[in-house]
Amino acid sequence: MNRALWPQNAMRFDAPYEQLEGAVMWGAGGNAQGPKVPPGTYTVKVSSGGWSQSQTFTLRADPRYQPEMTPEEGQQQLRIAREVGGWIKVLYDDVRTMRDLKSQADKLVENAPNNATVARAATALRDRLTSVEGDITQLQGEGGQDSLNFPGRMDNQLIVLYSNVVGPERRLGTPAMERYDDLKPEATALIDRANTAIKEGVTEFNAVATKAGLAPLVIK
Repeated sequence: MNRALWPQNAMRFDAPYEQLEGAVMWGAGGNAQGPKVPPGTYTVKVSSGGWSQSQTFTLRADPRYQPEMTPEEGQQQLRIAREVGGWIKVLYDDVRTMRDLKSQADKLVENAPNNATVARAATALRDRLTSVEGDITQLQGEGGQDSLNFPGRMDNQLIVLYSNVVGPERRLGTPAMERYDDLKPEATALIDRANTAIKEGVTEFNAVATKAGLAPLVIK
């Protein structure tokens, strides 16, 4: 007889984001885990050569938590987990983009050491991007204990919320839903602000760089 197991840590989708390199924050370190597969009816298929057979099965939430999570509540939990995880991914991708743009600008300044106009444009771009970056993630922390000395930024708040959505086996409680409602407008506004800072900042710098005969910045 053969036996196939679906272990607890495998009943999850892929994580929606990757932890930002060097990020230091309170209560939510380490790599993200994916959201749980919601309760419901699923199909398993076994194949061997040209033979295959399918059979449905029911996945339940942990029955020790009452009332037991329903499939509808599980779908809501999955939707919110993916939404919050998506905000984190966008913000972290923006931070990586900002850091790359600042690095590109620094190299262009090195190639034009006597051009004060390009240097001023690079400083303006760096200041603009760093201002937004500092609202996305804490820039002063360097070690684990720094999370106690410097307050967390938006990423810290979102990751703590995400952890409280994907972690529990029970249905979402009122505190998590209220925090979700509080953070949604703030997160979306910060995403818009980051997008604007990147696009407008690059446009303004490139106007100066190309006039000086330098290659433009490239948003990767």
